[in-house]
Amino acid sequence: MAFQDKWKQYKERQEAKKYFRSHNDQFLDSSEWIKTIGGGVLVAIATGIVLALVISTLHITSSLFYLISAYIIATAVTRISQIHSQQIAIISVVLTFLGYVVSEITMSYLVLSQLGIDIGIAAVFQFIIPSIKSLFVGDLFTTIVAVIGLFIAYEISK
Repeated sequence: MAFQDKWKQYKERQEAKKYFRSHNDQFLDSSEWIKTIGGGVLVAIATGIVLALVISTLHITSSLFYLISAYIIATAVTRISQIHSQQIAIISVVLTFLGYVVSEITMSYLVLSQLGIDIGIAAVFQFIIPSIKSLFVGDLFTTIVAVIGLFIAYEISK
């Protein structure tokens, strides 16, 4: 009987620690912030490249892809940090935007490579500002869905 009581107390302490950790963003130290941001950047870049490859392969610019990438990035950031808070939500939004920008840059690069224009990696950085502009000025519906994706990333991480 004593073992069962100790086990029950142990489970309650573990549950309390888990609850505290998931609702307190001050619990993260600097190394965990670096791990969260670094892992999130890698996930955002990978998601952006996959998004661009899927769109260019299918020749369909489906807005559903933007929502899925926002969900994936926000879920990855919250799983890496194991915390839901406003600061993590802001990081998720910024990283989701980074994923969208990487997607637009990759699509521009893929179009030029399919046309036979060979450009170096350094020239890719010339596409950053036009890519951001094309994301938010090109197609109104895609812009609205991208903004909705940013809201989804915020709400998932909050």
